[in-house]
Amino acid sequence: NNEIEYSVDGETGSVKGIDISKHNGDIDWEKVAASGVKFAFIRCGIRGYGSGEIVADENFEKNVEGATENGIQVGTYFFSQAVSENEAKEEAEFVLKTIEGLNISCPVAIDVEKVEGVDSVPRTNGLSSEQYTANILEFCNIVSEAGYTPMIYGNIKTFAMLLDMEEVEGIQKWFAGYISEDTISPYFPYEFRIWQYSSEGTVDGISGNVDMNVAFY
Repeated sequence: NNEIEYSVDGETGSVKGIDISKHNGDIDWEKVAASGVKFAFIRCGIRGYGSGEIVADENFEKNVEGATENGIQVGTYFFSQAVSENEAKEEAEFVLKTIEGLNISCPVAIDVEKVEGVDSVPRTNGLSSEQYTANILEFCNIVSEAGYTPMIYGNIKTFAMLLDMEEVEGIQKWFAGYISEDTISPYFPYEFRIWQYSSEGTVDGISGNVDMNVAFY
């Protein structure tokens, strides 16, 4: 069924999950839970790659409540376009305010990717690895001090080109590397706790494609 699980000696050592945003539309969380999904990372907001404005995901609270009511553990992520530690601090504070009072039991992730294939020049274009790393550390330190587990989401470009991996070694990683006909194992020479292996999954209760994940917990 194009789903991946990790097993050792016949025993499953991974947990099935998804990540979603407002683009996934209205979700029937009862059906999602019945399909075997145990956790969901739900986007709480973004910073525009052109405008620099922070925008909340309009379906966030509804999705968190729907997931938790059906026994699905919830984490969240924020798409960052911070160009300074002050902006990273602003992003972290936005996330903490947004999730206040909600049942967030999985990590709080910062989504760091090189923006490509767009018409305008992204505001992070040309940002140094040192600055990307400083931004990540600022965000994650604030999240950790608030009592949540911080996490970095990214693809191979994120971790190979944008960040100083020695500086972020102690922070949990969520790696995006999609399976294909040629490969079903991720190329990522660092420890990671969650693997996003497809953007074209199908889950009962969600219309269209959905990002599929396995967690090694």
